[in-house]
Parts: sequence; C-alpha cells; structure tokens
Amino acid sequence: MTITSASPTQGLVWQPGPTEIGRSRILKFAAAADCATISELGAKAYEKPSWFWGTVSEWLELDWQETPTATLDQLDKPHATKWFVNGKFNAADNAVHRWVRAGRGNETALAWEVENGESGKWTFDELAAEVDRVSRGLLTSGVKFGDTVGIQLPMVKEAAVAQLACAKIGAISVPIFSGFGATAVADRLRIAGAKAHIVANGFDRRGRVVALRQEAAAALQGVESLHTTVVVTLAPGNSDPALPGEVAWEALGAEAPAAPLEAATCPADHPLLIAFTSGTTGAPKGIVLSHAGFAVKAASDVAFSFDVGRGDVAMWVTDPGWIMSPITVLGGLIAGSSVALYSGSPDFPSAGRIWEVVRNLNVTMLGVSPTLIRSLMTQDTDAANIDLGSLRVLASSGEAWTPDAYEWLFERVAQGQLPVINYSGGTEVSGAILTNFTAQPIHPCGFAGPLPGMGADVVDPDGNSVGTGIGELALRRPSPGMPITFWGAPERYYSTYWNRWAATWFHGDWVEVNNEKVWFVRGRSDDTLKIAGKRLGPAEVESVVNSVPSVMESAAISVPDPIKGEALVIFARVAPGRRTRANLLRSSPTSSPETWANRSSQNSSML
Repeated sequence: MTITSASPTQGLVWQPGPTEIGRSRILKFAAAADCATISELGAKAYEKPSWFWGTVSEWLELDWQETPTATLDQLDKPHATKWFVNGKFNAADNAVHRWVRAGRGNETALAWEVENGESGKWTFDELAAEVDRVSRGLLTSGVKFGDTVGIQLPMVKEAAVAQLACAKIGAISVPIFSGFGATAVADRLRIAGAKAHIVANGFDRRGRVVALRQEAAAALQGVESLHTTVVVTLAPGNSDPALPGEVAWEALGAEAPAAPLEAATCPADHPLLIAFTSGTTGAPKGIVLSHAGFAVKAASDVAFSFDVGRGDVAMWVTDPGWIMSPITVLGGLIAGSSVALYSGSPDFPSAGRIWEVVRNLNVTMLGVSPTLIRSLMTQDTDAANIDLGSLRVLASSGEAWTPDAYEWLFERVAQGQLPVINYSGGTEVSGAILTNFTAQPIHPCGFAGPLPGMGADVVDPDGNSVGTGIGELALRRPSPGMPITFWGAPERYYSTYWNRWAATWFHGDWVEVNNEKVWFVRGRSDDTLKIAGKRLGPAEVESVVNSVPSVMESAAISVPDPIKGEALVIFARVAPGRRTRANLLRSSPTSSPETWANRSSQNSSML
C-alpha cells in the first residue's frame, strides 16, 4: 500500500468568471435537465442513471446505426448491466465521418508535430480518407470483424489513424505502450490472440532512434495467432530483420478506389479496444471497452470536465498505449473538437519544448502528468517567455499532485489565470470518477467531486459510507464506460471489482473528503504500483526478474521519488553460490532502473 503525499492547500486557486460560466458545456447540459447546479445534476443522475446516460447520448448528437430500445438493462446486477440495448454504433464513424456529413469536412480534425520539428494537419475530409485507406488495407490483409490488432506506435498521426481504422471495420485494437520490451509486448498480443500488429520500425527520442523493429521481431516469434505485421517507417534505414507477414503502412489500400468506405455495423457493446492494465497478481488484465460505452463516457468527460468542444484543440502528453490517448483522440473528436499530437520528449532539445508545441499547434486544452511537471520544474523551464495565448484549460491525471508542482504549473504556466482540472479515474471506467470543472471554484491538488453518473462514494472496510475522512473509493452505480469483461477471463472481472461489497465497485484507491467537501486521492489501497503515474503490477515485474536463472525469488515495491512520485524498487534473492547478482538483471530489455544497490551479505540485490 502506498499513500501519496498531497496535503490540501488552504483556500481556492481558481474562481470562474462570467466567461467560463457562460460557455460551460456541463452547466448548459444541467440547465436543459432542469438542474440549477452540477451537484443537483449529480444527485439526479444517481437516482435516475438510465435517464442521465440516455440524455447524455442524445446531447452528444451521436449517429446511431440503429437506435437503442433502452439505455440500460439489469441495473440490479451492476456487474452485468447492459448499455444501449439493441443499439448499433460505430465509434470511428462518430469521431470522423459524422462531422464530414455535418458539413465540417474543411475544418481541422488532427494536427501534429514531432521532435525534429516536422508538423502538419488534416481536415476531417483528409482524416476520413486516410482512415478509409488504412481500413481497406487491413481488410485486404485478412483482418476481419472482431479480430484483434496490436498497435505499438509513438504519439504520431498514424497511431490515431490505426485506432480509428480498426474501429471502422469492427476490429478490436490493442494499444501497447511504445516503450515496452519484447516480453511485455508478446504477453499482451498472446493474451489478445492478435491477428495483426501495427508497429513502428523506430522513432526519435531525445535526438536518438529508439529501434522498435528489433524488439518486435523478438516479441512476434511466439504469437502464433498473428498473420500480418504492418510497419510504419518513422526511422529511415531500419529495415532488418523482416517481420512476420510484413506490410508497409503506406502500401495499405494503395490500389483500392478512393471512394468512402461504409463503417461496419457494430452492436453497442461490440469491443472497441482491449486496454491492458496491471493488477497485483498474475498476468496483465485485458480490459474490454465497447464502442458505444467508451464513446459516450469519453466524449462526455472531455465536454464536461475540460469544457472542450467545437473550436477547441485538445492535446494530452501521453503515449498511445495509455488510456488518456483514446480518451483525448476518440473522446475529443466525438465531442466535436480537433486533436493535437506530439511525438517526442517534452523537454528536448530545450526544456520549454512542450510549450513551443502548444503555441505552434494552437492548443486550447493541454493534459499533463504531475511527474512531467516535477521534471520540468527541475530544469526551470520558463513558459512565460512563450506565447500560450491559445490555452484556456490545463488538466492532469495519473497520480496525486504535490503542492509545489501544482503551484508551479498554476503560477508559472497558467500565470494564475487558467483552471487546472484534476482528473482521476482509470482505464477500467474509460475516464474519470473524480474531476474539477472550469465553471466551479478549484482547490489546489483537490477535486470538486465525482462526475455526474459515476455514483462515487467513500467507504470503510465493510463498505459503509464514511461521509468525511479517508476511505476506499467505491462506485454505487454502473456506468457505460465500465468493461464488458476481461479478455479471456470473465470471472476475473467480477472478482476484481464487484466481489468485495454487494453491488458496489471496488476501485483500489484511498480517497479523502474534507469538511469543505473537497476530494483528494491519497494513493493505491491495493498492491498495484504506480510509477510516474502509470500502473504496474508487481507480479509482472517479478516474473521478468524471476526468469533470470540465478534468481530464486523477487519482490517489487515502490518508494517515494521527488520526480516520479513513486519509483520502482526490486528485491531479488540470488541462489547460493551464484555470482550473477544484479549484473545479469541489468541486461533485462524491459527494465532499466536508474539506481542499483547490492545487499550481497544477505544474498539479495536491490535494483
């Protein structure tokens, strides 16, 4: 168990003015629902979840292939609740092609920049054409409706297109962190039964090429289900070794006609993506998120929490393998905004690189992690010297703030004039549970409270509400962004989230509600590690370390770190008489600890 220090700072840092209140999308939604405040809306949503989520889906003006006959079914069995019953819906069609049909084809849909300064943009017409080209190419390569497709790319335009193309044909994307080594990639592709894998041959990071082709070659050897590898060439010259069923990205659909491609008709609960997240034991969890459920939750989050819509440019500093990427890309597009992508280190070649990107791409909503801000603080990057006039909202997710980092972001970047939206939830709910709102006062490091529709509560070990104080974060209501199941392990879904208290979701976070009803996340209540805001299962780390022949057993823990918030530490017990110790462990391609310390007198090593 880790409790992250993030003590509340007295007073408010943000008070909305008439502009923020007047343009607030959630206040307009609340008013249309005859609710005077966001709190009143939350109370009504708790009592009437079917009304709330049905109204949200109508308010988003989604294009249904077939209209649902009911918003939900089996509310009394929240682990088995069905959403948008009998509805048919395609998330990619709603993210891109819906706006073409609505007459927005000439508006910018996607803008990007990479570390070396290359940049560009696509209109909705251009993005739709590229999605259709890649969709045709995947179909020609043998990818069918319901097939799983791995995607391991940095935050480049091809990553957005790959996910949209998979969704358009009804294939299921499997986003994988671009920094994972061969073992972690292979595990996820095998669990998913991937038929195809879209991977970069390499990419630039801090002026050097990260070679993915070689890692992919090692990973794909043991994935028996795979028949196609699509290679995106981002690092010229890195062409060996050949990968199984290799096809060049630019060759996909090249010989097909350029006419629009009809989107696959998907049941509302058809899997959109498998998002792997780490637990405390066993293999990574393949969380299955649906077309309609993810779209409604992610798009409403973007609209309600960040107040983003048409005319905005949303960007999150993340990797396509983490959930904030599809939330920002798919959720942002479905909510009506355009999206910006940056591939590269946020502090290279200069400490202010990320602020230059914000300026260059006219970003209006920027999402960051506290770890990134703590890193930039140490370099004393001065955002005040860069024109950030396009920015109107800052957001953060992944971990708790430290007061000094929060203050630095608010004072040095926001200049005390922009809201910082704290946003906390998880992969398994397709977005946030707790948030701030641009139209409400904000306390530093804290949350205004739960998003309407999430049914969040703070409970004691027996599942009883505690009102104020510290307790477990629980959800008393299901929501459409929750998993359909765990891929290949449906029983694990129930036992992980629904088996602790009756009809109540166990989230695994410590939270606190103070006397002013401000919420704070205090850390994980289970053994899941959270390194630099990213979840990591101790069992997954330990399995890699234990694969070293000289290691008898190991244990992975986290310790406080001034930059990352939490850093990974591994204790390994080496077999008697073996001299390998940490030297062999250092060679692991999936782990590169920053510090090493030997405890050889106790026949153990700390990595």
